[in-house]
Amino acid sequence: MKKKEKKLIPSGFLAMIVAVVFLSGMATVLVSGHKINVYRQNAADSKAIADNTSSYDSVSGLSSDAIAPNAFDDKSNLPEGYKTISVLNEDVNKGQLILVNYQYESKIDGDNLINLYDHLSDSVGIKDDDMYINNIVLKPMNKLFDDFQKEKGGTSILISSSYRSRADQTKIYEDSVKHTGEMSTQYYVAKPGYSEHQTGYCFDTAAYNYNDEMIELDGEGVYSWLADNCMNYGFILRYPEDKTNITGIGYEGWHFRYVGVPHAIAMKENKICLEEYITGLQKYTFEDGPLYIDKGDKGRWLVYYVPKLEAFNNTDIPVPVDSDKCTYSISGNNLGGFIVTVDVTKDPENSLIPKANKTWSFDNSSLIIKDFVDYNPDEDPFVDTSTDTEDDWQSDSFWDDSENSRFDEYEDYYDDGNYDYDSPGDYDEE
Repeated sequence: MKKKEKKLIPSGFLAMIVAVVFLSGMATVLVSGHKINVYRQNAADSKAIADNTSSYDSVSGLSSDAIAPNAFDDKSNLPEGYKTISVLNEDVNKGQLILVNYQYESKIDGDNLINLYDHLSDSVGIKDDDMYINNIVLKPMNKLFDDFQKEKGGTSILISSSYRSRADQTKIYEDSVKHTGEMSTQYYVAKPGYSEHQTGYCFDTAAYNYNDEMIELDGEGVYSWLADNCMNYGFILRYPEDKTNITGIGYEGWHFRYVGVPHAIAMKENKICLEEYITGLQKYTFEDGPLYIDKGDKGRWLVYYVPKLEAFNNTDIPVPVDSDKCTYSISGNNLGGFIVTVDVTKDPENSLIPKANKTWSFDNSSLIIKDFVDYNPDEDPFVDTSTDTEDDWQSDSFWDDSENSRFDEYEDYYDDGNYDYDSPGDYDEE
């Protein structure tokens, strides 16, 4: 009897099946990613694969010839002294350099908070005992006010606001609309979810006037020292008077935001606001040349931007191998990428500076967020002025847009006792 012959599978077909199975498994691994803290300084075991041609929303959008290793996976692409770590893309919304304004919503509602009442320096007061701030802000904040007191002596300065939850901001916004109208509210009060206070990285300053009423600082007189020196402690005056058309918020001489020393110094020296800095940093990449901030004996830093890999859950970021010698931090920008800050003060031979740009250069013409005009209550259709009295704060002249500053008569107004800070009509700024 003739034996039944076995059907043989062509070797080429078998190889194709194996290749398909292998590629499917690799795609699964790549999409899954690894949960890695944004500040972790150890290299991850796996690497993400980048698309070197364009961005895709999902792995299905990648063709076989479009898949290529991350540029940093090949060690020959990295200068000596660098390695890569992998961070989750979701961390792009975390960190001290996130940009939050009426255009970009805060994805966090407080992070690593600490109670100010228990930890604030005696050199500054506090509005109440239920106030919090991000832990990273506390030490430089205390140092700022300790040095302010040494320079200017005893004052009545205090912290009037710090972290505010989204729920708190909602109440503030609704109360402001109720008592001052929609237009004036939009001028000074951020929409719920779009307030910097929700991040926990900022605080407001105030003082008591002669009537023992708390008023926001206008940055004048002895208090100008804060705006003039805050960058040396890592803070910026978040809403400068000459940047209102970019920030979208009226001038606030009382609102300070923590970003870290090198970034605060860079913004101060180049007379730019946070919107300009965060957007402009996108041109300072690791490949094209980081921003080099050299302050001599005060420190030297490299700052560079790494866009997140849209097609994957994680992004590879180049960092120094020796993190003890050259410490680094990674922060999301809340726009779509990560900002790496490397302290190269202990790198006297500049071995970690393959190429860098010492001069800030950025065209901010595309950053005009909106036409920003002074608020005039006479033109506000949402304000009912039919019951206004002579002493009504809405008709007071410090709201007159013909004035150079709303603080021109601000202190005198409060000194006259026209307004009770704790009344339901009180508004809270940004």
